[in-house]
Amino acid sequence: MNKFNNLRLRLVLWTITLECLLLVIFGVMLVVVIQKTQNQQIDESLRLSASQLNAVIDVRDGQFQLSESDRNTLSSQGMMAWIVARSGTAVLTVGRLENLPLPLTVIPNDGFIDSQLKNGEPIRLLVAPLSEGDHPQGVIVIAKSLRDSQVFIRQVMLGLGIAVPVLVLLSGAGGLFLANRALAPVATITRTARQISTEDLSRRLTLQLPNDEIGELAHTFDAMLERLEQGFQRERQLTADVSHELRTPLGILKTQLSLARSRPRDADTLLRMMANMEADVDRMTRLTEQTLMLTRVEQGGLVDLQPLDLGEILDSIVESWQAKAQACNVKISIKRDKRITLPVNGDPDRLYQVFSNLIDNAIKYTSPKSIIDVEANRNTTDIEVLITDSGIGIAPEHLPHIFERFYRADSARTTGGFGLGLAITHAIVQAHRGQLRVKSSVGHGTTFTVLLPLEHSNQS
Repeated sequence: MNKFNNLRLRLVLWTITLECLLLVIFGVMLVVVIQKTQNQQIDESLRLSASQLNAVIDVRDGQFQLSESDRNTLSSQGMMAWIVARSGTAVLTVGRLENLPLPLTVIPNDGFIDSQLKNGEPIRLLVAPLSEGDHPQGVIVIAKSLRDSQVFIRQVMLGLGIAVPVLVLLSGAGGLFLANRALAPVATITRTARQISTEDLSRRLTLQLPNDEIGELAHTFDAMLERLEQGFQRERQLTADVSHELRTPLGILKTQLSLARSRPRDADTLLRMMANMEADVDRMTRLTEQTLMLTRVEQGGLVDLQPLDLGEILDSIVESWQAKAQACNVKISIKRDKRITLPVNGDPDRLYQVFSNLIDNAIKYTSPKSIIDVEANRNTTDIEVLITDSGIGIAPEHLPHIFERFYRADSARTTGGFGLGLAITHAIVQAHRGQLRVKSSVGHGTTFTVLLPLEHSNQS
């Protein structure tokens, strides 16, 4: 793997890059602010010193005089000054100028100027007027050295030059440490995922993590593994169950073929044997069709939802099953308020199959001269359909399993089917985002309840 594809390295590099950028911006702003603050302080001291000079210089008969104490005071403050007469000649100096000439060829009326002395020392100048009362006498050129200020700025920049790389290195080490800690669960997930195969889906992360993004990822991964394991178990169970169900009719079919070929037989015997073989083939065909239908329904391939009135479907189903019910000496009664529509989003063919399966089971297992009640109610959020018989009932230990594929209860409820009818019914109801429930009491009958959500456009 390319090292730049490593998430840890990229996180650290992005962190270092961003921090470098921020530190450089901070350093530049710090230097600018310090320099501006120093210039403001120097400018203020120059103004104050110029005002002091203007007050203490005595001009008499063209002579400029300044007391020694005033000179010493200004010099102690680090000030240097030239007193320039109106003729443009420097007539008086203050500070350590040692008769150095003015650094200006043209003296402006007023303002601050950055310049340097003849010896190369950087200075900041203020040119201010010199007046005696209302009479202008010349100008004051007062200066202050910038050497200490520049030395301080260089020290600050040197400190930043040392501190920034150190901070970046420490940040990089800390970022790598934090990235390793934060991404350690991801590495565990990766290792676990590599160890998982279709033969062993039982491994789990079981990481004790806080409820953050990584913790949610680990929890989601475990939940995904749980679903995958259950799905593979269902498929293995389906394969085993189908193989088991096909083994018997295939064995019988092979035996009958062997018997038919073992010796010459008359036409009637061969026809009976062929009829039996045809029945076995039909049985295997029904098993295959039901298994394929169940698989497709569970994958959502058979449900084509559309707005429909469930009440009309129930009326049609009850009417179509009345003949078989009468043949079994059973009556089917439907109870619903026909003034109230039962709007759902559903696949009419599959819903017809759901209620046909439930009514067919009720007819098979109910007592003669009994009534099968089909009741439909519209609730606030769903449609509730109850199918109740007064038959033999289902034992409590079988109730949790009756919707499982190929599950068949006791022999009293076994009629030669494959145990797929209720599994298909349950899968179709779930594909409609509904629920299928059962309540039963041995010897007193069974009630299946189908709950289907109301069609959204018709809800009020």
